[in-house]
Amino acid sequence: MLKPQTEIPIEVDGKKVGLRYYVCGGFHTSHHTFTILFVHGIRTNALYFQPLATCLAQYGYRSIALEYPGYDQEKWGTHSSLDPFTIPIFSRYVHQSLKTLSNKHKISFKNWIVWGHSMGGAVVYNAVKQYPKMFNQTSYIVFEAPAFAHYLTLGTKVVIHLSKLIQTYYNKRKLSSGSLDQSRLTGHCDSYRILEANINSICHPSNNFDVSTCKLVGLNKIIWIWSPYDVVLHAKPPDIIPAIQQIRFKTSHDISSIAPKLVCDAFLSRLSD
Repeated sequence: MLKPQTEIPIEVDGKKVGLRYYVCGGFHTSHHTFTILFVHGIRTNALYFQPLATCLAQYGYRSIALEYPGYDQEKWGTHSSLDPFTIPIFSRYVHQSLKTLSNKHKISFKNWIVWGHSMGGAVVYNAVKQYPKMFNQTSYIVFEAPAFAHYLTLGTKVVIHLSKLIQTYYNKRKLSSGSLDQSRLTGHCDSYRILEANINSICHPSNNFDVSTCKLVGLNKIIWIWSPYDVVLHAKPPDIIPAIQQIRFKTSHDISSIAPKLVCDAFLSRLSD
């Protein structure tokens, strides 16, 4: 089980925020040295990875799942702000978190596996782009159905457009925040404003995959998990990613939450190649 840890104060872009994270598995395993850093997607939270982290723990692997600032206030009790809640700034949060956790738990960069799902995949990719020297030291980078702008399906684009129209309608009516069912609209986000900022950042042209970024850390480090039945994203990996590093499942978008044992076994088989 992923267990919440004591929040650590860190600084990102000159702003004080809380590093919020969960841990599954011990930090002194006899057979394995890898620690997996999970980075969640939009409208979910760190506990998305609980089924997979629990499965990995059975094989002796330890996991840390990050929570973004501005997510799951109900769980943590307080709001943690990191305006403007875009993918690049979340990437800097991941970078700072990785450094802090490495120091706290005495984990070498070479023993990290960094894993991003959906928007988290784009966040991890952007972190690699911003900090190639640090991520060049990590062992693996895992993209699970990564949310790049040009990967959005037509259906997803329609849903995003409709959601923006609904929000514009409410704004024009000048309804108070209490008049709008925020929890129904935002999922695990602390406010619709954060969700909207996340969506805009995903859709921005700068959030597109460029293989040159992955070449900065080595294509041999990339593991790509995707589903041809994903109605949210066209998540097929680019041809330049070797077939042995691709993992394909017949599931919906939330792959590792739906099929944790299958993902766990397939992923571990790649580590032994």
